[in-house]
Formats: sequence, structure tokens, C-alpha cells
Amino acid sequence: MKRSLVATLVLLSALLAATVASAGTTRAYIADFAVSPADTANLKPTLQRLLATRLAGEGLVTVDSAAEADVIVSGSYVTLGKMFSLDVIAKNASGKQVASAFEQGESVDALIPAIGKLSAKIKGDILSQVKVQAAAPATAAQVAPSAEIVRKPASAEIVMAPAAEIVHNDAMPGWYSQRITGVMSGIATWGTKDVVVADNTGIHVYRPGAKLDLVTEAALPDRMKILGIDAMGPEASGRVLIFVTIIDRETVASRIYALQNDTLKIVAEEIPYMFRSLSPYGGPKKVYAQQMGRSEDFYGDVYEANIVDGGVKLTNPIKMPRYANVFNFNMFRDKSGKSYLTAFSESGYLLVYSDTGEEIWRSSDKLGGSETYFQKKDADERTTGTPFRTRFIDQRIVVTDKGDVLVPQNSGFFVLGNLRSYSKYSIVSFAWNGSSLEESWRTKQSQNYLADWTYNPAAKELTLLEVAQKGTFGGKGGSVVRVLGVE
Repeated sequence: MKRSLVATLVLLSALLAATVASAGTTRAYIADFAVSPADTANLKPTLQRLLATRLAGEGLVTVDSAAEADVIVSGSYVTLGKMFSLDVIAKNASGKQVASAFEQGESVDALIPAIGKLSAKIKGDILSQVKVQAAAPATAAQVAPSAEIVRKPASAEIVMAPAAEIVHNDAMPGWYSQRITGVMSGIATWGTKDVVVADNTGIHVYRPGAKLDLVTEAALPDRMKILGIDAMGPEASGRVLIFVTIIDRETVASRIYALQNDTLKIVAEEIPYMFRSLSPYGGPKKVYAQQMGRSEDFYGDVYEANIVDGGVKLTNPIKMPRYANVFNFNMFRDKSGKSYLTAFSESGYLLVYSDTGEEIWRSSDKLGGSETYFQKKDADERTTGTPFRTRFIDQRIVVTDKGDVLVPQNSGFFVLGNLRSYSKYSIVSFAWNGSSLEESWRTKQSQNYLADWTYNPAAKELTLLEVAQKGTFGGKGGSVVRVLGVE
């Protein structure tokens, strides 16, 4: 299949609008397509997007994970000579088949019409066979006596237009580094101006001056992938500990480096834990660890991690509620001292849990958003329709000493299932009012993807790792470090 056809399919699917989910709406997860022979034209994501955009609407929406879906739709694309066959199966959450259909064609020109026919065939069966909880009937509004109605003056309802047609924006605040070659995925700081960043080749320590100067670096084997990077220190001796969460094929094999006298040395390696540093309740910074199970992406409790004799000692376990894991949680207290845990759902909604683990609030907008992921073999391939399960690493949640909750919000371009490409972001601050998180402020939107970020409570500064150019079409891409004061 020609690349021009695939580009056209991607463009058509990206231009279709997404549908917002509501109570009583059927939620569908579109799994990766199986393509045979080999997928030389990158058809899997294209077919997935096309089917999802045609199914969405009129009582059905697509979601980002199978765990949140009422129905899972999987499909296959097979070519025999000039003929192709598209087959789609839909199963409910218990694995029972609720719909199936197929379409054939004699040329690639018939591919898009075939997908449209497929979606029309299975959508009706899905909506009739999959029952979801309907929204509770709205309580009838009580109309106040006419004498108690207070009407605002007409002037209060009028929003004045700006005097000029052109609105000028101030220059983006903060300090920017020069462009760093490569698409960086993680950043860590430790109270000084130095930063350590990670990409798919290893870790790199930079020191800001007139520009960011490379101090030292450590390479990793090609088979390893960095999922996160964190730092603690400096200790009294000047040593900084750098915790690098690494997945080696499908196994967690993390490392801890010591940075001292501008030199990196391995303290421990092949560690079976994933790490994240955070400041619970806005207090002292700590490093937390969690294991990965054979069938679970995140297994068991989250523990405080301490270095003892070159190894890791785990203490003070924290039980994680649904969706929460070592990468995406933090804790805050209200004015009375009551404790809450906050985390992201798999679809990107910000959640608040009570101290008993009950979900008590969920944001109306998606927040966070990351392109960093790992893949594992899916033991439930017959249900999901794909041999591999993709899990994205969530963004950090920061709690300040005032109890405010800071989260990033990546958005733009397209986000569909396992296909993510963000193009702009803001940092958003929330405050707990006793029943929900209310937005206090947000930074001006940047036209870049935010890969990772940290917060320095002493300096009241955000250190932001932006990807200015994705590594596409054979290019290496480029990243930028930005420091922004928030008070």
C-alpha cells in the first residue's frame, strides 16, 4: 500500500471531532488491528483511528483503556492478492461476543467505505446488546416565588469586546535553555541549578550558565528503556543519588547512580522496583518504590525507599486505591488536617480518594497526558485482540506546602487509545474546597509537549522539560529546559 494512502487516511481520521461521554453512554475500546501480511504501511493505527471516529457518536464513545470500557472492539485486515478482508468483533466486559461483521474489497480505494459499512453494521448491535447504567432522572427544579426572583441589571449581562481587534500577548516568561538535540523523556533536580535528563540512550547531567553545559552522562544498552528519573540530595558529602526506572524488555531493571565531583557511578543495578520522588502533603521530599507483577503493571503497595549498604530498603507501605500507582499519586490535607490521596485515572481524569480509599471526586477535564510508555505481553489477548498491552507512565502530581495540587495538562493534535501525540500544555493549580478541587490558576499555554517536570518549593520554581520537535521523518528531534517562577 502506498504511503500517500496512509497519510490521507490519517489526515481524514484526525479531522473528525471527538464525542464527549455522558451517563448512560456505551464506552468502547478499539484495540489494535491485526494486519496480515506484515504491516509495512503502518496500517494498524490508521485502521484503529478510522473505526473509532466512525463508531463514536449517538450513544457510543471511545475510551483510552480496556479497563474503562463496556465493550472491546477488535479487528483484522487481511490481503490476498488484490483482495482485502476486514473483520471486526465486539465483546462485552465479560468476554461474550455481542457483534461481528466483515467487509471485502478489490482495491485500496474501497477501504474507507468498507470501514464505514463495518461501523454501521456493528454499532446497532453494540448499543442493543450492551446495557449501561442510565443517568438518574434529574430532580425537578423548584421555582421560587416571583417576589423572590432577583434579576441582574442588563449592563451586568453584557461582555464588552476589546477596543482593538488585535490582542497582543506578552513574551513567554521564564528562562529557556538552548535547544538540546534529541527527544528527552524525563528530568530531575535536587535543589541546585543542575539538572539530569533522560532519553532513549541514557542519562545526561547539565549545568546552566550562558547555556546548558553537559557535565557528564551515562549510556544504557539499546534493549533498555527509561520510564522515569528522580534525584535526591545533595548529602552532607555532596553526593546526589539519581534513581533511574528502567525496563529491560519486559522486566524492571532499575539503577541508582551517585553523582559526585561531576562523575556518575553506579550504586546499584538490576533493581526490581519502579521509583518516583514526591513531597507528600507538601512536606520533605521522599523516594517511593513499587514492584511490577507478572500479570499486573503495578503490583502491591507503594513503599518509601531508602539506600542501605548499596541496596534498597522498603518501609512504610501505602495501599493504592484503584488507578493509583507509584508514578501518578500524591497526598494532601484539608484545613482540618484530614488526609486525601489524588491520582490520575487511566483515561487522564484527576481523582481524589478519601482516607478509606473511596473515590469522592473526579475532574470534568482530562489532565496529565504522557507519551512515555512500556509494553508487556497481554495474557488476555483473546479479549483485547492485541498480543501486547501498552501502559503509559502518568505525569507527576505535586502538592505544595500550602496544600495546592499542581498538575500539567498536555493536549492537542490527537489522542486515541495507544496513539498519543501532544502539541501544547499548561501547568494548572487546584485548591481543595472541602468537596472538590477548584482551579486557582494556570500558566500560559506553551506550544510544545511537556515530557516531564519538577517543582522546587524553596525557590517556588517549576523546571519544565519541553519537546520542541518530535523525532519524526528520520530526524533526532529537539528538547528545551525551561525554568518558570510561580510566585
